[in-house]
Amino acid sequence: MTGITSSGSSTTVSVSGVYATNNSSGVVTGNWANGTVTNYGSNGDGMTSGADNGSSPNHALDNSGTTEAILLKFSSSVSLSSIGLGWASNGICKSGSTTVTPSADGSCPSGSTLQSTDVAGVNPQIDLSLFRWVGTGAPTALAGQSVTSMSGWQLVGNYGDLTKDTSNPYNSVNQTGLGSSWWLVSAYNSGFTQTAVNATTGTVDAGNDFFKLYAVAGTSCTGISTQCGTAPATTGKVPEPGSLALAGMALAGLAWTRRQQRKA
Repeated sequence: MTGITSSGSSTTVSVSGVYATNNSSGVVTGNWANGTVTNYGSNGDGMTSGADNGSSPNHALDNSGTTEAILLKFSSSVSLSSIGLGWASNGICKSGSTTVTPSADGSCPSGSTLQSTDVAGVNPQIDLSLFRWVGTGAPTALAGQSVTSMSGWQLVGNYGDLTKDTSNPYNSVNQTGLGSSWWLVSAYNSGFTQTAVNATTGTVDAGNDFFKLYAVAGTSCTGISTQCGTAPATTGKVPEPGSLALAGMALAGLAWTRRQQRKA
């Protein structure tokens, strides 16, 4: 778990990962389990889980084989307004100009190259789901909970066609300005059965979404289940609403850790 200090705010956040297995149709089933979050510098935070072997693109958050999510635990309630992606792919492999079918685990066969936003002319459209905690007190561990129940967790929205974006404000989310101290950012999957508070934006599908979480931005607020701050616009990039902007996750986390060690 990595501590992160937000810029321009005393709010801090810790990061952890969870995943659940998909069935043969690509629909997430069963219970959440703990995964391992790894920072990849300017590309952002990814993770490995279950049968994922950690090779490209399976060190990213994805919905291939397993559906993966990052849990953000803030020191106070915040309203997230945008999510930055430092790396993104739709799992497309190419050998020269020929498209190659990925392996069963989502990795590219030998001799082919994964197509991402780092390849000229390619602009993957990423789908993700955003949850917030609205239960009483602190949430119990997600590991062991069913992905179809998630008691105390509310699906804020499903967001389709997001892209690589490392400039604040990032891809717009949470259009109604809801707040919480605990947020879950997951690769989208149709197995999430909750009704979203916000209308689904863009086109979403259950597979071929691979991304690394670069940053989140939003506004500090009070309360967990109520709205806070100014609700951003429904489409496109929005003006940064104020005091909370999380970026450079690895460096901020190291700074936070060293300060805690000096205090100890």
